Amino acid sequence: MLQGFDLGARTMLFLLDNQVLELELPERRLAKRWRALGCGDPMSLRAREAVAFARDLIDAARNSDEPLPLESQLDLAALIVAKTGANAAQFIPSQNGPTEPRLHAFDESVIALFRTASEDEASPWQTAVA
Repeated sequence: MLQGFDLGARTMLFLLDNQVLELELPERRLAKRWRALGCGDPMSLRAREAVAFARDLIDAARNSDEPLPLESQLDLAALIVAKTGANAAQFIPSQNGPTEPRLHAFDESVIALFRTASEDEASPWQTAVA
């Protein structure tokens, strides 16, 4: 079982940088939305290719005036879950090029703590629900 994902539940929590996402059935979402995401057939992607694709989209959004839309964030989260099993991805800026991806498999209670912190207006953590 994926850590942080209860097969009886309809949603899981996913930490994308400082945003807690509620992701419903990641593999099903990816099966429906991979064309819109633009990653190519996810079945043919290796985990490192999926993470590199996510990194490129995150970097492009950071370098533009437009934030990454919530639907795209959820799609990237679904891709990362499906290809790596991680339920958290952080993209750390580097001085010499693209961001450095860091994946984690946290217990859902840890991500829930981030979500609780996001309810505090002074917190840098945010929660997003589709």
